[in-house]
Amino acid sequence: MRVVVDQDLCSTTGQCVLTLPSTFRQREPDGVAEVCVATVPQALHAAVRLAASQCPVAAIRVIESDAGDDERASANLARSPPEAERHAAKDQHNLG
Repeated sequence: MRVVVDQDLCSTTGQCVLTLPSTFRQREPDGVAEVCVATVPQALHAAVRLAASQCPVAAIRVIESDAGDDERASANLARSPPEAERHAAKDQHNLG
């Protein structure tokens, strides 16, 4: 299992760091969350899923398999309307 933080989406609440400080940390200058492990140990899989589910902006994505075939987000498989609008606006901005 791997875990990724969408740093553009992160709202710097630090909930993931409070839940699992051995896996997540916040950058000093801006408080954006980062993952501090390459591969999540088996013993922490449930805790990582919990941290992802508690992210208020669904910025944490859990990748279940190394091959990426079974990739899925643990938090909010379907984006909420405000989040979808943010992503659409960001994508449109990147095009122009």
